[in-house]
Amino acid sequence: MRRLIARGVLHLVECNCRAQHVVRLRLPLEVRGICVAKIAAHWPAAAPRVVIKIEEADFLEKQVLRKAIHERERGRCFYCSRRITQHRRCLDHVVPRAELGQNSYQNLVSCCLDCNSQKGERSAEEHVRWLYRDRRLSEAELSARLRALDDLAAGKLTPQIGTSSQGAK
Repeated sequence: MRRLIARGVLHLVECNCRAQHVVRLRLPLEVRGICVAKIAAHWPAAAPRVVIKIEEADFLEKQVLRKAIHERERGRCFYCSRRITQHRRCLDHVVPRAELGQNSYQNLVSCCLDCNSQKGERSAEEHVRWLYRDRRLSEAELSARLRALDDLAAGKLTPQIGTSSQGAK
C-alpha cells in the first residue's frame, strides 16, 4: 500500500491508531506520469467526452455529478449552514426516496451527517423549521433556508459541471 501511495495511485484520506485506513483510488488520468495517449489507445471509450442533459441526469450515478452538488453548496450544509469537511458531508434527498423523490439536481443537496440522520423521512421544510425551533438557526437563517428550498424546487440552483454546465467526463 505504501508503494501505491508513493506512486500516486492511492491517496491516503484518513489514518488512525487502530490501523484502519481510508484511501481513495485515483483514476489513471489523475496519476502523474501516465501517458493519456496510451490510455486512449488501450481504452478508446475513455477518451470521448459525454454530453450530459442536466435536466435528465441522475446525479447519484457519477462522481462528477455528485461533486457538482457538493460544490454548489460551497462547503456548507444546505440545512444548518455549518461548514463541513469533505469527509463529513453527504448527499440528501429533499423529497425522500420513500416519497418517490428523484436523483435530480433539484432534489439533492449537500449536507452534514448530523442533519442527514436527524432529517430522516421528514420533508426538508419540516427539518429546517425543527432546526429553528431547536435554536440552531436564527430567524434570518430560517428565511434564507426556506427561500433556498423554493429556489431549488424552481430549478434556480443549478450545479456547475466541469467547466460548463453541459459537459462532463
